[in-house]
Amino acid sequence: MTPRTLQHTIATSVAFAFLVTSSGCATNPDGSFKKNADGSFVIDDKAKAALVGAAAGCAVAAAGGQGCAKGAVIGAVAGFLIGWYFESKKIANAKEVNKQYAANKKTQPPKKDIVPANFTTQVTEVPPDASGQKEVKLTSNTDMIGYGDKIPEVQQKYAIYDENNKLVEEKTEKVAAVDGAGRYQTNSKFKLPATAKGKTYTVNTALVSNNKTYKENSYKVAFADDGRVIVLAMAN
Repeated sequence: MTPRTLQHTIATSVAFAFLVTSSGCATNPDGSFKKNADGSFVIDDKAKAALVGAAAGCAVAAAGGQGCAKGAVIGAVAGFLIGWYFESKKIANAKEVNKQYAANKKTQPPKKDIVPANFTTQVTEVPPDASGQKEVKLTSNTDMIGYGDKIPEVQQKYAIYDENNKLVEEKTEKVAAVDGAGRYQTNSKFKLPATAKGKTYTVNTALVSNNKTYKENSYKVAFADDGRVIVLAMAN
């Protein structure tokens, strides 16, 4: 395959992977792919990473005499957090949550601000999907309290470290449901690559409000040889 032909196939496959990822073949709950009024695409950092992976996958597949388009799609979703999914929702209103904290003299809702007051995370195993592949689910609950008018920008960060404490992968997601004080829940899920079996990882989740880290939660998670997910303990 000539360089010109390879460039053409990569470009074609990147476009193909883009369409597959943003169409009905895969959900797009985090809004990585958006359209302008004129129909052109707005591509955020996650989408760019997927397209870079698509180009790499295409090149590898083409060099091996395999289908470039197939390699592009594989490359677009490659990574540790395979099938990553994230969503956020509000589960209690401002009046209810502020009232709960106002009854506690140690944590009074501020009058001119909205701040985080609690952040917890639970790691669980999700039942196998139709293909039999298991997933890991992280459910976090966040309390935001206060009577301020300015809505803070709230993010949740995820990081996975291997047994040698080496960073494997990290994600940052905006908690889009935050519209003021209240209680919010985020759910994220990811499937495991074959290389994760038989290993133990540290899973960190952190809540960031207006660029300041409020709290971090850390868990030791073992992926057994039979595919079971075992949450060993909260790491110190």
